[in-house]
Amino acid sequence: MSVGIITVGNELLTGFIDDTNAAWLGRELTRIGLAPVWHLTIGDQVGAIQSALESIPDNTDDVIFTGGLGPTHDDITLRTISDYYNINLEFDELYWQELRARFERAGRVISEINRNQAVLPQGQTIIPNPIGSARGAIITKAQKRLFILPGVPPEMKAMYSASVVPLIKSALLPATVEVIRTTGIMESALAEKMGQIHNQYPTVTMAYLPRIIGVDIRLIGSDYGAVNKLKSHIQALVGKYIYGYGATDLEEVVGKILKDRGLTIATAESCTGGLIGHRLTEVPGSSDYLLGGIIAYSNAVKSEILGVKEETLIKYGAVSEETAIEMAEGVRKCLNSDIGVSTTGIAGPGGGTVTKPVGLVYCGFASEQGVRVRKFHFHFNRKMNKRLSSQVALNMIRLELENA
Repeated sequence: MSVGIITVGNELLTGFIDDTNAAWLGRELTRIGLAPVWHLTIGDQVGAIQSALESIPDNTDDVIFTGGLGPTHDDITLRTISDYYNINLEFDELYWQELRARFERAGRVISEINRNQAVLPQGQTIIPNPIGSARGAIITKAQKRLFILPGVPPEMKAMYSASVVPLIKSALLPATVEVIRTTGIMESALAEKMGQIHNQYPTVTMAYLPRIIGVDIRLIGSDYGAVNKLKSHIQALVGKYIYGYGATDLEEVVGKILKDRGLTIATAESCTGGLIGHRLTEVPGSSDYLLGGIIAYSNAVKSEILGVKEETLIKYGAVSEETAIEMAEGVRKCLNSDIGVSTTGIAGPGGGTVTKPVGLVYCGFASEQGVRVRKFHFHFNRKMNKRLSSQVALNMIRLELENA
């Protein structure tokens, strides 16, 4: 069984809105063991929708449409698909009255334009919308099922979870899906270390999923034992780069280690501008271990608050191993934490020199055992350099604590 995704909307093509629906559906479908085999994004035009229907691969059993089910002139998805398959649309008077009553209860007057949302394709299945007014539909034609959903993300997600997943899962063989999360190693190096181990497990599909902050390894198979053996094999080969499984983020892993060991942490951030602290506070319960942070962007703050020596800044510069050491020690002392972590670097696009190029970053880690510093050099834009700097800093905390 295979599934495809079609997202509809001019705003998606022009980039005014990110196509988060396709990404979310891809992850959710993969989670149940059915990775999408095809995805198409099209505009709100009759011809585009017709061409998309003609382009559906023959080996695709189910297709999920999102977008174009609202009340405005460009919400034409359901009508166009129905016309394509010669399905008559009928007006659902009962649902129209329900909509009118719903608007009245909210103290609003329903517009005649909303009548679009009370039509349904004759002889097909309606997908109820528990949180909105645009219902979806399931159209079965040419030995394929088309699940037509609205583009508003909360509505789409609610309808997918309640109505689409049960139907798709009922036709699937039970599958085990395992995601192994790694960081600190590129996809090519990871693949080289692992070699051809996937060939030893022919019943398991293995895929590398690179991201800017790491590489996920996805395993899918109907044989739980084989998936688990391959997972253990990967752990033995590249275990030091693995920080978690499933949807676990690095900040969650770091937070759990700190909490389990009863340790506190404080951050001194220059080039990351508070991003490490932000990521740590994304985890519920982070107040148990994160005491606070100082965004020491200027040299004055580095020296006056964190205690970085003036001679250190003059001799070595703000972006240096020496400054990172004193920042980490300084914030640990200033906030009386068990651990102090620091970042100082050149995020770009300007500010670099021959000896200190854009993307140069130092991360410091201070504890009662002493201070360690690591040097990194990234080659991306400002936003990505900051994101990567926060990632390596968190990973440094993880590795230091795991090896302590």
